[in-house]
Amino acid sequence: MASLIENLIAGLNEEYAVYEELLTVSMAKTSAIVANDLDRLREATDREQLFVDTLTGMENTRRQTMENIASVLNRKNEELKVADIVEFLSGQPEFCEPLAQVNEKLAKIARKLKEVNAHNQNLIQESLEMITYNINLLQNLNRAPETAEYSKAMFKGATRGNGGFDTRN
Repeated sequence: MASLIENLIAGLNEEYAVYEELLTVSMAKTSAIVANDLDRLREATDREQLFVDTLTGMENTRRQTMENIASVLNRKNEELKVADIVEFLSGQPEFCEPLAQVNEKLAKIARKLKEVNAHNQNLIQESLEMITYNINLLQNLNRAPETAEYSKAMFKGATRGNGGFDTRN
């Protein structure tokens, strides 16, 4: 059981390191969106995808470790959380404390990453709305001369008498 817990702690620490790098890339993505730098945005998105692929592999390894721990504890894998393992190990501080610390660090960085991604999504949405507005504005500018044309035919019958302007109230 000790080696499973050590593997879990090591795996979670590795995941945390990748999440830190992912957070850095996501923050760089924010500045690329604000600067409207499509090349930097594309590069950040590509790097982000590499980190997500790495995390997917790490998650599969962590899942397998959690399944093994659930088997040893005679618990259902779907119900077992890291917090449950921390509680189970409460009498063994050499495992309990590092596991609790890395679990808390992961929770904090996940919240921060979620905030940055939500902010990026809002920035992209605002950018798309501005692009749509500009397109509509340009389309309307192209139509404006059609409505502003005046001709003599428009005024036939609108004038009184000899064709002069009527100044009477």
